[in-house]
Formats: sequence, structure tokens, C-alpha cells
Amino acid sequence: MFSRGLSKSDRELAGAAALAELLCGALGDLGLGPANLNCRLATPIEIRRINREFAQSDHVTDVLAFPVAPDEGSGFQLPPSEEGFLGDIVISVRTAATQAELAGDDPQAELQLLAVHGLLHLLGHHHGEQGPADRMTRATALLLGQHAARRGLPEPRVPQLQPRA
Repeated sequence: MFSRGLSKSDRELAGAAALAELLCGALGDLGLGPANLNCRLATPIEIRRINREFAQSDHVTDVLAFPVAPDEGSGFQLPPSEEGFLGDIVISVRTAATQAELAGDDPQAELQLLAVHGLLHLLGHHHGEQGPADRMTRATALLLGQHAARRGLPEPRVPQLQPRA
């Protein structure tokens, strides 16, 4: 789950965010208990390389999602041993922490927000237009709210997604 290049403070931040617990709970909340995914916690350099290689975008970003769901009509089928595999999420811990600090937000909450954001992308959500962005924002708030309730915490603040391809 952790990139070897993560600093000790970024590893501690990511551990405190309890992303595995969050994602497992979200899968259960969505009725996808037997589903699984990979979540890699990366450095800005690593996520930039991945973004460049797989998304042809040469810049650092906070989260990437690579759904395994085949395109309609592609003929691609997962092997039976991989049924229920949703795909991969990559989160830049340092980028998330910096964004949170600049916005005056909690870095753990930012990591959790990005994990749920990535999960929703794996499930086919997008925010390229206002309607889907609104639905994705509501789904994010619901999943993060359920996670907070399980931990006895107040509902987190979830910013409205702006349409973006």
C-alpha cells in the first residue's frame, strides 16, 4: 500500500487516516462486500510518473483511479479469480497534505476524501458535467458520513465537486 519513497511523517499521516478501514466500510455500505481494490499511497514524483505514463498528463495530481471494468463491447473479461476486483487507486499523500494545509483543512480528512473519490471513479462516477458532479458529491458525503458515524465522529465537510473531465 505504501510507496517506499514516502517520508515517515507521510506514512504516519496515512496510517492515522485509516484508509483501509474507510474503503472496506464504504464497500460494505455500497453492498459490495466481496469486492476488492488496490490503494497505493505514493509520493508526488511517483504519481506524476503514473499520471504521465497512463493518463498522458505530465503533472502531479492528488488522486488517480484506474477502473478495471471493461468498456462495453470490448470483449475483455476478468479471469474468474479476479471477479469483484474494481481497480487501482493511487493517492499522493504529500500532495493531499499540502492541499489540506493550504485550505485550512485536516490532512487525514483530505486523504479520506480522496480515497472515496477514487473509489467512486472505480465504480463509474465522474464529474465532467454538473449533474454527475452533484451525484458524486452526494455519494462522497454519504460514504464519509457513514464512516464518521461508525467512528463516533461528526459528519465531515465535503466540498462540492466542480465539473471537470
